Amino acid sequence: MQGLSRILVAVPLVVVLIGPALAMAEGSVALSPGGPLRPVWSVEPTAAGRARVVGYLYNENELRNAANVLLRVEQLTPSGDVTQTYGGRVVGDVISRDRMAFEVPVGPATATYRVVVVSVDWVGECR
Repeated sequence: MQGLSRILVAVPLVVVLIGPALAMAEGSVALSPGGPLRPVWSVEPTAAGRARVVGYLYNENELRNAANVLLRVEQLTPSGDVTQTYGGRVVGDVISRDRMAFEVPVGPATATYRVVVVSVDWVGECR
């Protein structure tokens, strides 16, 4: 009986300690390709001889807005290896079933780039 009472005390304690970590993990996640956020971009040269990646991030989630979206732009070799990375963010919320513009300064305009959504906070429509 004493062993059972220890288990009954330990289980709620584990839930209390792990519960907040699980709640935080579901809101801010790293995304894989093919997820509900889809970047569409192009490379534009600047007057300084460098370039910028400009485009839209489409939110195809039907119920939630995307907030605090962090982007990573990867400069690629012809074989697909990453040679340089650049960070950026989408300013503002990407409303459910809508899009938001983004811009990230990068290296040479002649390079090939890939845009990756690194993290996002999913929020309900009412905040």
